[in-house]
Amino acid sequence: MKLREPSSIRISGMGGQGNILMGLILAESLVKEGYWVVQSQHYGAQVRGGLSFCDVLFSEETIDYPKAETFDVLYLMHDIAFSHLSKVKNNGIIFYDSSYIKALPQTVARVTKKIIPIPASKLAYEKLGNSNVANMIGLGAIAKNCGIVSLDTLVEVMKKRVNERFYEIDEKALKIGYEFVEKKYEIKNNGHSVGRGF
Repeated sequence: MKLREPSSIRISGMGGQGNILMGLILAESLVKEGYWVVQSQHYGAQVRGGLSFCDVLFSEETIDYPKAETFDVLYLMHDIAFSHLSKVKNNGIIFYDSSYIKALPQTVARVTKKIIPIPASKLAYEKLGNSNVANMIGLGAIAKNCGIVSLDTLVEVMKKRVNERFYEIDEKALKIGYEFVEKKYEIKNNGHSVGRGF
């Protein structure tokens, strides 16, 4: 029996923006929610300032191949990651930090209309006085918009991954992202909806 292709998410940005941490927390949260998960991360030659990205594949069945060529969900934290726009699936979902990225290239509209700008860095600075937690706002927004992970699970896993002095601000940031629901888009996989509808 052929296994169903896993759902795939790529979180992409500039080294130092916290996209790898986002992917680690998301992957571990999906495991806690009962999915099979594969997570991988990629750094450019420059650890800070170069392109870095994190891929998370998840499925309710075992995953037989640990890589994806195209993605159901793409989250762009910086325009340095525009090269990854070619990897979004037809009718996939694109989130981007509209604090840094004013607009996506027009060609993207030919591939998908499911595009959600999130002013994550602006929200982090205005509401919490710290733009470094923009990654947690983005993570909360992806989880809620796609209905894949509960806020409680994200908070629980975050507290295993960060220093306890950041618990309070990171939890607030996750909540801000979770409440930022401009539109809700289900991930579609082989015609099936993915997610638990949180």
